[in-house]
Amino acid sequence: MAVAAIAALALAASPPEGLAQEGAAPELLNRVTNAYPAWSPDGAWIAYMSSADGDFDVYAVAPRLGERRQLTDAPGRDGTPVWSPDGTRIAFQSYRDGRSQIYVMDADGSNPRNVSNGPRHDEHPFWSADGERLLFASNRGATEDAPENFDVYVMNADGSGVRRITRTPEVETYPSWSPDGSRIAVRKITADGNWEVVVMNADGSNPRAVAPHPAADGWPAWSPDGRRIVFSSERAGTADLWLVELETGELRRLTHDDEADERQPWFSPDGRHVAYARYVWFRDQPFYEASEIMVVEVPPAGTGSPPPAGEEGAGPGAPSSRAALPPARAHHRSSGGPG
Repeated sequence: MAVAAIAALALAASPPEGLAQEGAAPELLNRVTNAYPAWSPDGAWIAYMSSADGDFDVYAVAPRLGERRQLTDAPGRDGTPVWSPDGTRIAFQSYRDGRSQIYVMDADGSNPRNVSNGPRHDEHPFWSADGERLLFASNRGATEDAPENFDVYVMNADGSGVRRITRTPEVETYPSWSPDGSRIAVRKITADGNWEVVVMNADGSNPRAVAPHPAADGWPAWSPDGRRIVFSSERAGTADLWLVELETGELRRLTHDDEADERQPWFSPDGRHVAYARYVWFRDQPFYEASEIMVVEVPPAGTGSPPPAGEEGAGPGAPSSRAALPPARAHHRSSGGPG
């Protein structure tokens, strides 16, 4: 099966104006990091974090319209945005108070408010299906024996009723509810330093690794039907995206990219595409990165891994496997919003 790109979402034969083609030189990224994409419930917008203006802020782009908007502009780091189920609000984490806290704002970027107000770091918010609660990771329960420990917490959307879900000496981050709310997926860093994708009951009981491997796995995201999880894994060398069928454990490789790391996947509302961040690492400055927001088509269950574009099986005239959002030309916050 051919792999589609943002161009396909825009119903065009080539990427819309302002979208960079796959294979563009890394220098075209201007060493800007665009990361943590999240689709709006109607599939019209993708929110993401970007360092395009010098520090990290939250942006939103409408691939069909070719429109891009900057939603936050505050000192410190804003990121990991996620839309409320009705599309009227966005939760995100921000360091504007000196430590990472969970904020909620209107979908146009107005009325940002700190809802977690935690004593330490609160990160990676995720909405419940009814929009009434937020799941998040926090080290507010860390101890001297485990100072870097992060556990999973839940609170009401206004910040009240905080409740701890997991109590382990290990690190559990990037939590997300299954669509029916019965399970939670996390990235767990185990005692030996390995990264695993773990699924547990909504109360934290019965945790199990869904695709155990010695290589680093992380950033799990549920399919809309709750039957599959897409995640990033280094089991093939660089970090690529993989799909796991939760009922059977069947694994399929979704992307094939030996030149970059692919992380932070997020399913589209119809389950047909995954948005993610493609990272390029610059050797002249260790730990310096740049990344693009990409979109890839997801094969139906039981069809096997999609071949890379241009290889045998991709099909005649198959589109480029990816198209990317460039970091520049973002519109600043306006009175109208992506909601």
